[in-house]
Amino acid sequence: MNPVRYALWLVVLGCMSPAWAVYKCTDATGKVSFQDAPCPGQGQKIEVRPGTRGATPVQAPGSVAAEGAFGATWQRKNYLQTKGIPQARAAVERSQRECAATGEVAAHAGPLRRGNLPAGNQPVQDMAAKAAEAKAACDARTQSLREQLQDLEKELAGL
Repeated sequence: MNPVRYALWLVVLGCMSPAWAVYKCTDATGKVSFQDAPCPGQGQKIEVRPGTRGATPVQAPGSVAAEGAFGATWQRKNYLQTKGIPQARAAVERSQRECAATGEVAAHAGPLRRGNLPAGNQPVQDMAAKAAEAKAACDARTQSLREQLQDLEKELAGL
């Protein structure tokens, strides 16, 4: 085909309307049928146009059916099982070791000598009070980490 025929076909196709006529016909018994030619008896013309939007409807986010095999629930459960809970357990154990190490340092200070005197020559009672405060803070931190671990385990059980 030569370029003139291509141009002519493009003009003809461009002038065509993107709508099609469909006729809804009803016969004497009440049976409904659809056809592209006008109805011989009683009928109705229906204009059909191509859709301007996407073909697939958008589903609401958060729908369990729309989540799929590897949705947000699965990802959260997988994270909790592989990283979240093991890391929380390790943090609790690390905190317990640090608390024990802090208590051991205070216990192994030994008798007061010139080399192990605290700065400013604090009395021994002040050192014991500070050690008790440090132990209480350490225990509170460990308890907080245990509560976080329990929350994660409850969340995993709920999934």
